[in-house]
Amino acid sequence: MNVPELRPLTEGDLPALTAIQSSVFEPLFRETQDVLGSRLTVAPTCCWGAFTDGELVAYILSHPWPAASPPPIGRALPPPPPGDNWFIHDLAITPQARGLRLGHALVRSAADAALKLGLVRGDLIAVQGAWSFWEKLGYAPAENLSEELKAKVAGYGPDARYMTVVISDLKV
Repeated sequence: MNVPELRPLTEGDLPALTAIQSSVFEPLFRETQDVLGSRLTVAPTCCWGAFTDGELVAYILSHPWPAASPPPIGRALPPPPPGDNWFIHDLAITPQARGLRLGHALVRSAADAALKLGLVRGDLIAVQGAWSFWEKLGYAPAENLSEELKAKVAGYGPDARYMTVVISDLKV
């Protein structure tokens, strides 16, 4: 496989992005192209793809969003209120592109864009056992969650973990 090229995603990438999401995520986490596109509309500089020979092989969707208030699965995003928090919605890598450290590279690209937007901390909900990947990057499980946040995280499945980081402390 040739070395993938990283660049910001465009609307034209949404069909390939949706196909990757459908192939790597469990049904609960699969969303429509419109829902995924709303993340790109809200924060185009924070959404990146890795391309090999013009084909999307990995992506990250991230955007500003209030801390400790993850958006619901399957809903298009409205413009976020002002704030300093960065939320990672999805990070997906096709099987043929795994092992190339694309996750690290995509997180770094999106984090740099988030910092340029004035965002200083981040959160996410790790699913499908991905929490160990995020811990290696510097994310930590959040403690003392409100009952409302616990309920939201539970909606992402039994192994879901809410995690946070200070962007400048990322290990990418």
